[in-house]
Amino acid sequence: MTLLTDILISELLTMDKVVKNPGAKPTLFKKSLRRNYTVQSPDGTHSFELYTRQNQIDPDAFSCGLTFYPRPGDKGIALTRYNGSYHIHRNPLEGDEEIRNLCHIHLATERYMELGKVDKYAETTTRYTDLSGALTCLLADCNITGLELDSNTDDHSPQIALFE
Repeated sequence: MTLLTDILISELLTMDKVVKNPGAKPTLFKKSLRRNYTVQSPDGTHSFELYTRQNQIDPDAFSCGLTFYPRPGDKGIALTRYNGSYHIHRNPLEGDEEIRNLCHIHLATERYMELGKVDKYAETTTRYTDLSGALTCLLADCNITGLELDSNTDDHSPQIALFE
């Protein structure tokens, strides 16, 4: 597995990125509506995937995240994931401190990566309460453009942006 430093993780999260397929169609898999978007740095040298997941039974069971692909064909590295409040999360290196049924943001860290627990660290947040809010935060936090949300739909369907 490729190990990333905290500095590189921060650079990857904050660099400008553009969604290349804003009209990605949803698929239903194991009771979750899913979308996968191809994302790249403007110069095309860095590749990512942005994904959304919304459980069709539990409105609090949602997630969206950003995965980095170091080289074509490599396994992706989860840089961040914005989760709903549907479960209990524990940060194992922090003495299993518990995040009990609160929205939380997973962040890749060098420390966790070294132990093979790439996306196990998370922090609570009150910045969102649903998938649309989580995706809005992720897009802003990770400098991703090319995707606009349609607030008039129940499935948080992204709409094609009018810019490129």
